[in-house]
Amino acid sequence: MKRIYVIISVVIIVAITGYLYIRFSVLKTKNFKPDNAKANSVLDLRPAIIAKLQQLVKDGSDGLYKLSIEKIEPDVLASRLDMMNAAIIPDTASIGKLDSAHKLADDVFKISFSSLHLEGIGIDDLLSGDHVSLKEIVIRNPVIDVYHRKRWYNKEKRAENDSATLYKKIMKKIKSISVDGIEVTGGTLVNHNFSKKNNVSRFNEVSIKMQSILIDSTTQFDKSRFLFAKQAELSTKNFSGKTPDNLYIFKCEAINISTTENNLTVQKFQLHPRGGKQQFESKLTTRRGMYDIEIPKVIFSDINWWQLANEESLIAKKAVVENGEFTVFLNRSFPFRNVRRQSFPHQMLMQIPIPIYIKRMQFVKLNVSYSEYNPGMDKQGTIYVNDVNGQVSNITNVPEKIKLDKFMTVTSSGIFMHKVSLTNGFQFDLSKYKIGDFTMNLDIGPMDSAILNPIAAPMGEFMIKKGSIQRGTAHIKGNNFKATGKGVLLYKDLYLVGLKKKEDKPGGIKKKSVLSFIGNVFLIKNANPLKGEAPRYHDLGSERGPHSSFMNFVWKTIYIGVLKTIGLPPKFADKPY
Repeated sequence: MKRIYVIISVVIIVAITGYLYIRFSVLKTKNFKPDNAKANSVLDLRPAIIAKLQQLVKDGSDGLYKLSIEKIEPDVLASRLDMMNAAIIPDTASIGKLDSAHKLADDVFKISFSSLHLEGIGIDDLLSGDHVSLKEIVIRNPVIDVYHRKRWYNKEKRAENDSATLYKKIMKKIKSISVDGIEVTGGTLVNHNFSKKNNVSRFNEVSIKMQSILIDSTTQFDKSRFLFAKQAELSTKNFSGKTPDNLYIFKCEAINISTTENNLTVQKFQLHPRGGKQQFESKLTTRRGMYDIEIPKVIFSDINWWQLANEESLIAKKAVVENGEFTVFLNRSFPFRNVRRQSFPHQMLMQIPIPIYIKRMQFVKLNVSYSEYNPGMDKQGTIYVNDVNGQVSNITNVPEKIKLDKFMTVTSSGIFMHKVSLTNGFQFDLSKYKIGDFTMNLDIGPMDSAILNPIAAPMGEFMIKKGSIQRGTAHIKGNNFKATGKGVLLYKDLYLVGLKKKEDKPGGIKKKSVLSFIGNVFLIKNANPLKGEAPRYHDLGSERGPHSSFMNFVWKTIYIGVLKTIGLPPKFADKPY
């Protein structure tokens, strides 16, 4: 996004430079005196104006860029300047020379626009005075191609303040310029990143509205202004791209920025597998979750969006995620894959190469579902958690912030399987992220067999013939290698029936009646607490295997506690599917 603003500024400079050239070089040398006749003397100077602008662009870029203009219309009497079908194009010979001299920037641009309109050029300003006041600058349909390649000799360079640098380029013969408004519409930005393979990003329908622009010595270092504007709104529509692994496409309907309120809003963000489920799985060789995400709106408040646009940091006071849909699907017919150790949420946060600090992220009315296909049953089951509300606090990888608060905390509540209240929370120790320290708390309310069997049968290969759960709680403390804790499951009248797939009938299942009878009579405790006894609390504990993701690791730890509570061996948690 930074590149849009910088290049639009260059275009504005071209227009203002043309205006200043008319004022200082052309009109005064011709002793221009306005009258009621058409200013033919100015109109006849169009080729000279174009030639002067071309020379200014060439000299100002050390020969890197060439300017072409199809048509220019200076109308002094009507206080207008129009430029049509112009382009700024890099010179290939100069690219090689500048690169050899270690002076070529990482970004090279190609820019074109259909029209640029300058309104409100006063006659008095043209002839005298050190202060210029313009009414409006309008730029239509700019197309900006950015060719990005990291060059080793630019690594240690530190650019000057953008506004200060721009001030030096503009203010050579004049003390101040004020513009009531600048409008850019219909812009397109295409970023060709040669530092990444086949990475092309496209921003469509870029719009910029800037108001109360003042360029003088008092505003050159004013960080509250965006390119000297007191107020600015920026937006792009229909942004899309693909993830580095080529498995997903993402898009959003619009990105809107308000510089006055320091807010950034993303509208209708979507992440979908490329080509759908079948094509996604055709690219897999090992087990991997497939994600599908839709979020109507994400709002970042008090965000330093300028640093974000520069890919320097993501700093915001608050973020709100509203009404999102998150779905995950796992096909267990694929073989396991080894999961790298440093893959817990806080560990991935610390691996992000730019500083991040979001004081609080709030999520409102999210719907989450997790589905598995179990080849052992030839069936698919889905876990639903709806109406999820909660927040994440202290999302950061900044050492100074971690010293003040070392925990990233997640709290949430929702409705499990459309009927049961559920609350949970995580606390990640950012100061001990290398060993993965975390804690988790879970509390789930009453439920019966009708709620559990739709997931127990296809995913767990058993059904609850009768019985109900009154409450379940778990507290877990873990790291990269193991997890321990305490938990309780309160239930009554439990009778479980094992299931298996019918080999002669696709999708068919049958009961393991004999084994189920033996298990219920001799192993399974049909209630907690048993009549006349206190509730049974069990230690939770598991070792993290090479195939365990974070959530799989947590679930296995809880599952072992459930098995202990009902009287089944913990090895049941190690099923190969």
